[in-house]
Amino acid sequence: MDDDSAQLPEHLTIRVTHTDDPVAAVAGLEAWAAREKYPDLMMMPPVFGSLERTGTGAWRILHFHATTPQAARDDLGHTFRAWALAEPGTPLAAPRTLGDAERAAYTAAYERLEWEALDEISVAGRDYRVFRAEQVLRSGPDGIEPPRPTDPDPAPVGQAHRLPSRVAGFVIDPAAGVTLVDGILRLDMTALVPTGRFIPEDVRAEARLASHLYPNVMVLPAHCAVAEHRDGRWGPMTGACETPQGARDSLAAYLREFAPRLDPDLGAEELARYAEAADRLDAERAVEVRAAHRRFRLVRVEPVVRLGPDGPELPRTSDWDPDVPLRVQEQRDRAAGIVYGEDGEDLGDGEPEGG
Repeated sequence: MDDDSAQLPEHLTIRVTHTDDPVAAVAGLEAWAAREKYPDLMMMPPVFGSLERTGTGAWRILHFHATTPQAARDDLGHTFRAWALAEPGTPLAAPRTLGDAERAAYTAAYERLEWEALDEISVAGRDYRVFRAEQVLRSGPDGIEPPRPTDPDPAPVGQAHRLPSRVAGFVIDPAAGVTLVDGILRLDMTALVPTGRFIPEDVRAEARLASHLYPNVMVLPAHCAVAEHRDGRWGPMTGACETPQGARDSLAAYLREFAPRLDPDLGAEELARYAEAADRLDAERAVEVRAAHRRFRLVRVEPVVRLGPDGPELPRTSDWDPDVPLRVQEQRDRAAGIVYGEDGEDLGDGEPEGG
């Protein structure tokens, strides 16, 4: 019998393989149980990152978790600048030795990105692009799914920010083998589009088009966020943290430091309860906590990247992208009378004192 999968292009293939890894087996059981317990899929706003095409045609993540396409473009430009200026062997150096011509090419690319909102660029014979990922949460009768026991969570309390990124260097390769459970879960995501009466029609229309242009998906390593229960339902409260402890640290900092500043009318008793809740988070590494009249939960977020024949999906025109490249913004500011120093510092509107 002919193997039909051999005739399919890689971007349409989900290659299922067997693994003897016991950790992967347990993670698969957890994932299948979560699919039953939390059958509904919800979507947070997308996140963005930058990629480098590898020698095999796959794409390696350089940066992730930017909240807008322009922020991801800025990250890519800063990486080019760091590579061009860093001495060989330093932590900022490129993952390979750069000659003088390549350093000049990366400098020129960085300067170009300061002026142009480019989602794709080739530098020194290598391809780079900005990509988008949907943030998917699973929900069920008891609310949004919390982190799973097999989700990596190695950081001590208050130290999550010191961990290296779990997703930087991750290779997006549709030809890579996955377990049967992961393959089924990927199929669940292929037709995912935002729904709800408050979703603008242009957003829905572009999502439907993307499902045809980028028909396959890949799920990146899960990250975590904090949700709050309000008015009878759960809603995301924070952006992405790479680990559950990172989300706990963010929530504890909010309860101890930011909530009192944001609400100066809080009484001493409520402030004490907020502090007690933060202490419980630290002591118990909990996934849910109550503080005074409020209820918070750590929630599991699955970043889903759409894949097409040319690679991961680029930003959409309907994505929120309010900023412009750095030099364009500076040019606008100068035209408006804002004066910059040599280091880019805003020196005010240039009017003499008292004028």
